[in-house]
Amino acid sequence: MATSTEYELRQLRDGDRLTYHGVLWRVVDYSTYGDDKGYETDEWLLKSQTGKEYYLMRETDPTNADRSVQWYLAEQVRSPSIYDPESSRDVTMQLREDVRSGREPYAQLQMYNRLYKFESQTEGNYRSDGETDDRITWDYWDEAHLWNLALEAWPDGTLNVYSTRTVQPQDFTNVQTGQRDFVPIAPNFSSSSSWDSSSSSRGSIPSFQRSTSSSSRIWQFVAAWTLVIVGVLFVFAGI
Repeated sequence: MATSTEYELRQLRDGDRLTYHGVLWRVVDYSTYGDDKGYETDEWLLKSQTGKEYYLMRETDPTNADRSVQWYLAEQVRSPSIYDPESSRDVTMQLREDVRSGREPYAQLQMYNRLYKFESQTEGNYRSDGETDDRITWDYWDEAHLWNLALEAWPDGTLNVYSTRTVQPQDFTNVQTGQRDFVPIAPNFSSSSSWDSSSSSRGSIPSFQRSTSSSSRIWQFVAAWTLVIVGVLFVFAGI
């Protein structure tokens, strides 16, 4: 049964936010991928304020009897160096062609001193921003099945390499969905000054100052007329 956090994560779309390991992440893209055998993934591209990017993925695999739904966090490897451990040959450039050519996958691959064994190949439709494209993926796992190496080949010859690890929905907190625009909080002025909400002008006068100024003008007017009347009386009295 899906947890409330898992439900919230599945509602994430562009502009939403969540926290992972104390860091606030914004969703900048959402896409789906699937094949005709029932395999599906939802993918959310997360970006932090420092520019760091992760892909949060929810995988549905009907062939996995133990756990048909898994959650992963993937990071794209920008400059990978991938080797065939049997020949100790760097096959990074060759993989661009191998994955899409129908070649039998390498039994094992090595990247950054970690050995991965081939597990599966998927080919299906990738959908993002209303566009659909074809993608072939080779998936490799380390012996402990904690780290995944994913090779994604695209029709234009691009090969994307991802280093992926398993996560749980409860690893994420403060899931904020349905918030497309985040309005910054206005500065908090001193509470001793009560601002008149009816005026939006930056040069508006506080209401208590306006009332004080009006009272002062009234008393000045009364005092002036009082002096005039007293003066007139003095004239008539001959003083």
